[in-house]
Amino acid sequence: MPIAQWLRALRRKPAEPARPQPLPLIEDDAVTAAPSAVDNGVRMHIASSDPAFPAKREAAVTLILGAIDTVASTHGLTKKARSWAKTGACGTISVHLQRSRYGFECYINLGFQPVSGESRGPWAQDDVVRLGRFMPTDIQSNDEPGALIYLDILEDTEALATPLSVLDQRALPWLLAHLEDPAAADRPFLPGPTSLI
Repeated sequence: MPIAQWLRALRRKPAEPARPQPLPLIEDDAVTAAPSAVDNGVRMHIASSDPAFPAKREAAVTLILGAIDTVASTHGLTKKARSWAKTGACGTISVHLQRSRYGFECYINLGFQPVSGESRGPWAQDDVVRLGRFMPTDIQSNDEPGALIYLDILEDTEALATPLSVLDQRALPWLLAHLEDPAAADRPFLPGPTSLI
């Protein structure tokens, strides 16, 4: 395929946003990232010279925020701008969207601020835990687990299904346990044999 045709194929028009669908149930080993057909470095380069990309990026962020809001609100978290929070006896948990400094993707981060001020488990190393920590690593993929690539989401909103299922069924239950259980930080991110902690 000539390079010009290949580049044009990457610049397809985004699909119309779909209405949120119920999240599919996930199995312990069913979450794997599909290998990218195209190097994201090439896609990032093309997007950087596309004058319509900033509008596409904002459209994708709007879809992502709406999807996170649906999941977070079902778990009782309250929305504040681009983050969600809930307070309990042991502290405050939060979920927020972190945009990449390169403007090509974003990440869902989880946070916990204990009342005691004592940081344990993953919180002793960093203030946030990325959603990708709750996904099994796909050694065939070059992408970071849990990265939400704007162009993928605009091309197919189903690209949000797996990360949001993981948020709903794995990450938020783990995070919500921090509100009442001081030992919650010691629990593994991944259940069963896929656990790496």
